[in-house]
Amino acid sequence: MRVVALVFLAKAIVLALWVTPLWDVPDETGHFAIVADLAAGRGLPVAGRSVIPPDVLADWTHGAAAAPVANWVAQHPPLFHLLAAPLLWAAARVCDNPRWLYRAPRLLSAVSGAAALLLFFSAFVEATEDSFLSFAAAAAVGFIPMYSHLASGTNHDVFLALMSGLAALGFARFARSGLFSDGMKMAAALALAGAVKLSAVAPAAALWLLALPLLKARGARRVGQAIAIGVTSISLPLLWTLRHWWMTGNARVHPVSRDPFRLGPFLGYLRGEPVVDHTFKNFFGLIGWTGTGAGNVRWFQISGIFLAPYLLAALVCAAGAAVWLWKRRPDHGAARLLAAAAAAAVFGFCFFWLFAWGDGVEPVKRLVYSLIAAVPLLALPIAFGRRDPEAAILAGSHFVFLVFCAAYLVNSFEAYEIYGHMRATNGRYFFAVLPFLGFAFLLPSGRLFRPGPRRNALLLALLAALFVNETAFFLLKVIPFYRGAPA
Repeated sequence: MRVVALVFLAKAIVLALWVTPLWDVPDETGHFAIVADLAAGRGLPVAGRSVIPPDVLADWTHGAAAAPVANWVAQHPPLFHLLAAPLLWAAARVCDNPRWLYRAPRLLSAVSGAAALLLFFSAFVEATEDSFLSFAAAAAVGFIPMYSHLASGTNHDVFLALMSGLAALGFARFARSGLFSDGMKMAAALALAGAVKLSAVAPAAALWLLALPLLKARGARRVGQAIAIGVTSISLPLLWTLRHWWMTGNARVHPVSRDPFRLGPFLGYLRGEPVVDHTFKNFFGLIGWTGTGAGNVRWFQISGIFLAPYLLAALVCAAGAAVWLWKRRPDHGAARLLAAAAAAAVFGFCFFWLFAWGDGVEPVKRLVYSLIAAVPLLALPIAFGRRDPEAAILAGSHFVFLVFCAAYLVNSFEAYEIYGHMRATNGRYFFAVLPFLGFAFLLPSGRLFRPGPRRNALLLALLAALFVNETAFFLLKVIPFYRGAPA
């Protein structure tokens, strides 16, 4: 695993310094501007007041923009930027070439991507005690083009995945021990994740609900410990929100639709717009932003033969997770049957109506998206019932995924109501729960096979296929796109 992490680090550094054009990673301009402000001693960002520095603005737009441009990512918590600022400050001491200085903070993303793979491996081993399966699952993440792409830019999503890996490791240890001290370690990791991006509050809420049945303490002490875990897990994002309210007079850190939430229009939005299809594709590969477009958006999604391996892997993992969950027997058979009925109903609703029109209507895609929507319901009786630690971790992660999906889709619908068209369907948002996706889908599928040389050889063959696919994608699609070829 260390070898794979080192190879990934080398790949990410090469991409960061010599391949990925400046400002061609999502929101890189805004994130670098925050890092530059901190390195120059201008203090923490304030939404609505912070702007893009003039030199960055000129480089980004090739001199086309004259007026100041507000920093649209200034509402984000600053942990990533605080750690990246010393890199920029140190680089400025030894180099005066702005093109290299603009790339300096990218090194934090590269290191974070490699370190996250090691944390994922540790968390998966803690959950399953199956080292080879854990190796394959963690290494597979390093062959996701979007993960490699973001690790080559100044962007906080891969660093968020690193903090999520720390939280996943804490959750796995907490599920095995039930000790309050392990629960607080998990909560501290969640707080750090929330200091990177506020989307970490959603998995923190889900894990807090899972914490109560996991704790060994009883009675009032158990309730008090659960409250302490919950408060700790949201402490840093809460402090950042309070600062935002103090500085701006508004506690809302992002635009909120004035229209009340209604189920009918929400389902109509999911059916009429390619929300799930774009999210799925963007999770695996959305290349470009505004660098090669001189300040204008220019990007493309992974598709065709390069998307196919990830689509087939998702199908196998979703179906495998369903089989694994069905084989686990909760204490109450009625709950198991009720969950199965709910999952079947959701699958039928999605397959025959929700995803039966527009983008994503292809049979394999529709099957994958419907399974992903339905399978987590099978996990609920196990997640909240009496079960062994491995089942608690893997089934509980389905609940984390379910809560995050709900928050993500509602946020996307709010953006649609505000702007009048589909927005906020960035699959990279799911990096906030990336190791929990491994817990929920990758590991249960692998656990269906008996450990041994045959299974391990199959896993190595799958890793080799993913390696070849990602390498070919960068060589045949990404690099030509950077050089001006059409997507």
